[in-house]
Amino acid sequence: MISAGELTERVVIQQPTDTQNAVGEATLAWSTFATVWAKVRAMSGREAERYGQVVGLSGHVLTIRALPGITTAMRVVYRSRTLEIGAINEFDRVWYQELVCTETQAA
Repeated sequence: MISAGELTERVVIQQPTDTQNAVGEATLAWSTFATVWAKVRAMSGREAERYGQVVGLSGHVLTIRALPGITTAMRVVYRSRTLEIGAINEFDRVWYQELVCTETQAA
């Protein structure tokens, strides 16, 4: 069980939204799905090659109160970082969820 006092970071969960630019082309935008309090824990980091570039990957686990509708297609903005949601662990669906996220940084 997690207490409310442990949820100390304010994070924004965003969902992908299809929009059109000025010339009518379909573009991907992000809109706010929810703004919630979270407990953020940093996990191990590593380097990987992505699209021919070496990038640093660092992992984070965010614990939030249960939020219906959240999916791995969404992302989290935490401070100035953008985290991709890779997995959602639901230990006690009524109370909380853990979001396993990856932050990608160009090396």
